[in-house]
Amino acid sequence: MKKPNSKVWVTLLVLTFSLIVVMLAGSAAAEDEAIATLALDPAGPVVMSVGMSSDMDITLTDATNVYGAQLALSFDPNIIQVSGGQLTPGTCPQPDFLQSNVANNATGVINYVVSQLNPTAPCTGGVVATITFECVAEGQSAVTFTNSIISDPNATAIPHTPVGSSVVCEQAAFQVTGTVALQAWPDPSGVQVWLFDSFGHVDGPVEVGSDGTFTLVANDAAETYRVVAEYDRYLSAEATDITGTNGTTVNLGLTTLRAGDINGDGVINILDLTALGGNFNKTSPQVWAP
Repeated sequence: MKKPNSKVWVTLLVLTFSLIVVMLAGSAAAEDEAIATLALDPAGPVVMSVGMSSDMDITLTDATNVYGAQLALSFDPNIIQVSGGQLTPGTCPQPDFLQSNVANNATGVINYVVSQLNPTAPCTGGVVATITFECVAEGQSAVTFTNSIISDPNATAIPHTPVGSSVVCEQAAFQVTGTVALQAWPDPSGVQVWLFDSFGHVDGPVEVGSDGTFTLVANDAAETYRVVAEYDRYLSAEATDITGTNGTTVNLGLTTLRAGDINGDGVINILDLTALGGNFNKTSPQVWAP
């Protein structure tokens, strides 16, 4: 049997090397074409106390030419609920045509269908929508995509990987309640109330209704808390050194916010008085003028 000469060996080596280069180039190109990711953010588990709520974004990354989305998600309605029974639309896709936006808190099913309309340009990723979950009982709930279609303007599905999340609901240590009134005004609706621990913000703001009542959740009986109530053009009110035991309710009673902080700097002084004095005895409507 005749052995191949050196030229044949060289040709074979060149062809083999060329094939390897082509294969590597194809692999690199495939890696460069990243598959889009449809994910819940935070990735979880999101830990909350019963009675508290938190936002979870549906995000789309590494995508191009996005024009519409059809999403179905599931959650355990015995543990968490979707506040308001709807999602807050995002910006990718723009909610030019919102075909469905329903969160069924009885079955634990979310359906969200949205499309952009001409002349809106395709988007490349961002927040699709935001879900506000509220803990209603102690336990853990997975939040998963049961169906998802991302479409371009030509009705072509965009490949993507869906990534779910989870929510853990813990029993709150104790609740803080109270009532807020406004001086010289009968309806306190819109007053905002916050709960803070020694590390910063914990719960709120809660907007009180016409009855002025509020409920805040403290999740650590070993902590000391403070409550702050605020309303525009009124001095804020603060309750400090609030402590409680597990399963109890601490009622702060009634506080009245004082009117007169016209410039909103947290103090009523001559600047507020002169602003009021300069307009004393004037009536509405005034002449349209600077």
